[in-house]
Amino acid sequence: MADARGRRQPLDLHLHTRFSIDVTRGCSFEEYVAAGDRLGIVPGFLDHFQSEKLGTHGYPFNEEKLPAFLEAYDKAKQSGFKSYLGLEVDYYDPTIHADWNAKTTEWLDAHARDFDYFVGTIHDVFTGTITIPFELEALLKEHDFAAIEDRYFNALDAGIRSKKFQGFAHLDVIYRFCGKGGVLEGKSTYYSEPRTIDAMKRCEETGTAIELNLRGFDHPWKSTYPAEPLFITFKNSHPGAVFFPGSDSHDVKTFERLAPVTKKYCDMLFC
Repeated sequence: MADARGRRQPLDLHLHTRFSIDVTRGCSFEEYVAAGDRLGIVPGFLDHFQSEKLGTHGYPFNEEKLPAFLEAYDKAKQSGFKSYLGLEVDYYDPTIHADWNAKTTEWLDAHARDFDYFVGTIHDVFTGTITIPFELEALLKEHDFAAIEDRYFNALDAGIRSKKFQGFAHLDVIYRFCGKGGVLEGKSTYYSEPRTIDAMKRCEETGTAIELNLRGFDHPWKSTYPAEPLFITFKNSHPGAVFFPGSDSHDVKTFERLAPVTKKYCDMLFC
């Protein structure tokens, strides 16, 4: 990040290839690297890692499959265009799945040398995934949204405090489907949520980079994660906080479509 800031080099450090389990017809490392070269944006890969999936047949991060993943990236690097390799790593509510978090730590420790960075994320709350609309709707039949928020932010704080990760992704993604056309009504207070501010402070305290996730413009949320007003205010008042941009693209077309947005926010981050 410091090198990119010094050279004002646009970065997109949140790209998913076909190795991510939520990608059905995705793109290769090579396709992204070629696109990054055309666009003048250094690509950083962040395929999903979920320790609960380890041992599942065909999972790309099983020990017998990992070499193929790393070889595919090494082949893309032969182009000579700069890129980075990371993982978007699920952190789980420690009051429910401490065993999965322990398995995550074991795997990350064993393979840290193979990656440039690990980025933590919270997707699951209670028994559902908050970033999938129908699962959020199912959760809301069992819990009110305030309870889901509480669980989310508690897990987020624990994940940042764990210091397992060099960065943390989309801190207020709990609000992805809040807004017009979403699962829930949008509220202005969500865009200034104190617990999002607390999470950014915790990241600064622990030396954890904060993702400025740009995919929220495609969601009912219609802003960055963290919300743009929060991010700007916090960045200006906390010069020690480190942010990194990520489009959360799951294919090259999205990477290309969001390239102007990526460059705009890189300019804001690196000024």
